[in-house]
Amino acid sequence: MKNRVRVSAVFSFRGETHEPELVLDLDDFMDAGKDLDALYPLLAAANGIGAYSYEYEVLEMAPLHFNRPEGLAADFVADGRLDLEGLRRARSEVRRREALAAIARREMGVDPADVPGLMAALEAAYEAGRRRA
Repeated sequence: MKNRVRVSAVFSFRGETHEPELVLDLDDFMDAGKDLDALYPLLAAANGIGAYSYEYEVLEMAPLHFNRPEGLAADFVADGRLDLEGLRRARSEVRRREALAAIARREMGVDPADVPGLMAALEAAYEAGRRRA
């Protein structure tokens, strides 16, 4: 499932209230190694705000607001804030578990969910190998 979230910021510029927004694909964003500061240029570009304008400077001063999370991101958005590092860790854990399950299906012909203790054994083997590396 894709991890997405709506990002917005509210600010006043030249006597008008602006609320630029975009729906962010968090998987692509995290795969690119970006952090939350990288959202301002994306938000500006998606809403026709020039990168070298006074409007952009005002946008950069506005706090980002996050809502409508989808996927795993739903567990990491609260009170308009996104815990991006928490999401990164959780997504990494999910991917690791999916990779281990795929190995069990390919090499053993079993689904770890059907064999009690198999996923715990795979995780222990993974950690042991990681510690040795």
